[in-house]
Amino acid sequence: MAEYYSIEKALEYGLKFAEKKGAEQVEGFSSNSREINLSVEKNLPKLTAGISTGVSFRVVSKGNLGFGFTKTLTKERLESTISAALSNAKSKGKDPDFKSLPLPSKKTINKIPYDKELEKITSDMIAEDQTILKETITDVKHLKFLQSQLFLALSEDRLVNSNGIDISSKSAGYGGMAAAITTKGLIPNYAFEIQGGNSVESFNINDLAKEAIYEIQRAAAPKTMNFEKEVPIILEPEASTGIMGGLFLLLLNQLSGDNVASGATPYSDQVGNLISVEDFTLIDNGINPEKLSSSTYDGEGMPREKTVLVDKGILQTFLLDTYYGGKLGLESNGKSTRTGMLGFGDPVKTAPSIGNTTMEILGGDSTKEEMIAETQEGFMIRSLMGLHMSDRSSGRFSVTGFGWYIKNGEVKYPVQGISISGMLPELIKKIDMISKEPKSMLLGNCPYIRFSSVPTTAKKFDLKTRLGLTMLKIITLLTGKHPMF
Repeated sequence: MAEYYSIEKALEYGLKFAEKKGAEQVEGFSSNSREINLSVEKNLPKLTAGISTGVSFRVVSKGNLGFGFTKTLTKERLESTISAALSNAKSKGKDPDFKSLPLPSKKTINKIPYDKELEKITSDMIAEDQTILKETITDVKHLKFLQSQLFLALSEDRLVNSNGIDISSKSAGYGGMAAAITTKGLIPNYAFEIQGGNSVESFNINDLAKEAIYEIQRAAAPKTMNFEKEVPIILEPEASTGIMGGLFLLLLNQLSGDNVASGATPYSDQVGNLISVEDFTLIDNGINPEKLSSSTYDGEGMPREKTVLVDKGILQTFLLDTYYGGKLGLESNGKSTRTGMLGFGDPVKTAPSIGNTTMEILGGDSTKEEMIAETQEGFMIRSLMGLHMSDRSSGRFSVTGFGWYIKNGEVKYPVQGISISGMLPELIKKIDMISKEPKSMLLGNCPYIRFSSVPTTAKKFDLKTRLGLTMLKIITLLTGKHPMF
């Protein structure tokens, strides 16, 4: 019977075996995590919980990198994983841009607080929070609970490489989302709220329920309309940096070192130049102590940093890891990651790549109320869909969203099916108002932002669609159930 190693012994053995097999350099990464995820959809709860343990290795051979991972911590599996990684590196041939695995950094290390109280949260406690969340929303008139999800994640990681890096870190987070539909008005509209943090005090189930109800109620009774003009657009913080489709995520993609190195962005040669209005400052802050996306180290052991990407309209730098920093003649600024958005994805199974952390857009000198008052006709938009279909090289976008129609400086009513389009490099030069106080969100801090002129369209539902929605609403009111959910 095969002997199963501890995670520490597996990491140690793997490093020694890689060097024995001729690896020029080697990096080992281990992760031991516990996750609880409780979702409710169509009134059916689904609980997933478990512990995940594994190791991964990056090896250098013939001037290139190979990667492999295993969750089975036996001698045989470790050896086969590393041998496959070495074969992969050799088969790719020398990479003229690869210089080395990371060296120990002399930069300041900013430790992100770890709340041990999160370790005490159990599945039963999360189920109690889920019950509170659902019952609080269900008790509100004209609202129908649609779905929710609560998640707890705890992880202990270690990274060691043959250049002298040996770091360990612990991270934890608790958060969730809630969504509901409102039957007020012709269209039974949908809205959601997402919150979370890296401490017990930073996430409260009653606050999530309260904000979810607020967002759903103000989205009630939306209309559709025929509209086609270039008008001012106010983006709410969620439409700028929200995880469900923030427009400025497209800008971060264009400032990613891998895209810069390949020329797949208009900003490759723009460092030091004015690329937006002077009031616009964009930061990637990987050391914000309150955010789930912050950490002490990045995915390859470099210290996380607070990086000013655009300062008062002037492009300063890009999102960089060790490889693309070296390729561009720069240094890593701690933007390597082994997971995707919200930490989803198994860090052991994923080789390091560039990723943003906490997006921060600094506040300006206006208020939301002043933006609305200054808008003779336009829209305030909360959510956008379709950003993934944008042309990330040029920044061309065409997205559809939900928001409110503004006329003569007043918010008139919510509108479904608002479409905006344009070129992002041109759009950020049309920012004319930024609110004073950024809103704190799950993965970012962002103010309200107004653009002076954006091509905008909307289309009124035809008679057949309106009749269908009327029948849908009647069925919902009579049965208490929405046929679509």
